[in-house]
Amino acid sequence: MGVRIHFYKNNTSKKLRDLISDNYSDFAHWYVNRNESSIKEFDEIYGTEELIHFFSENKNIEANLNLLDKKLVDEMTAEFVAEYSEYSKTLDFFGPTMSKWRYNESTKLVLETKNNEFIKLWGYLINGRSLKESEEFDSYTNEYKIGFLSSKEHSKLKELIIKHFGDLKGMKEKYWTNSEKKKLENAINNSKNGTYSLTDHNPVTSGLEYVMEALNEIKTSETELITGIE
Repeated sequence: MGVRIHFYKNNTSKKLRDLISDNYSDFAHWYVNRNESSIKEFDEIYGTEELIHFFSENKNIEANLNLLDKKLVDEMTAEFVAEYSEYSKTLDFFGPTMSKWRYNESTKLVLETKNNEFIKLWGYLINGRSLKESEEFDSYTNEYKIGFLSSKEHSKLKELIIKHFGDLKGMKEKYWTNSEKKKLENAINNSKNGTYSLTDHNPVTSGLEYVMEALNEIKTSETELITGIE
């Protein structure tokens, strides 16, 4: 199946870094206990040795992410979003989940705009972004990367997408080929209960459309848009 991109949003107005800090003690206990259970049941560790060691030695501190090693912060962020948030229900999983290659043509279109702000914001979602000084995401394993945009940033990204490529309807009208439009029409006409599949369908604006779908689902300006790149 390859690399996929997932979307998450906060259940609260708190930023992701604050969620990690506020939930640190429970997160650390949960992680260490899950590792102990994994060793007992499967004779193998859960997660990474570096994070297991850190959590084992620091179960009850308030995490100041700015003071921690960047790789540790990135690994902690990945585990929080990918694993702990499902257990604790601190994040909402929503929107389309698609293979990363389906974003490739849209990335080319974004690069062609030569708009540095657009390119930067797009890259944060598609390639990942560290909570540590907004640098490139680089954990111990990089098996799961995290990207995110603040409410101000994802509002700006939406504005830039519409400015350069149009809304969802506009992108379909301008960038889809006639055969792609016909495939969609046939799929809808032949659908059952409104459900249809277009597995071989990947217009150049597919990635932009997936991001716009996610942006359109965010109801509050206080919510961060978070991506998990698996």
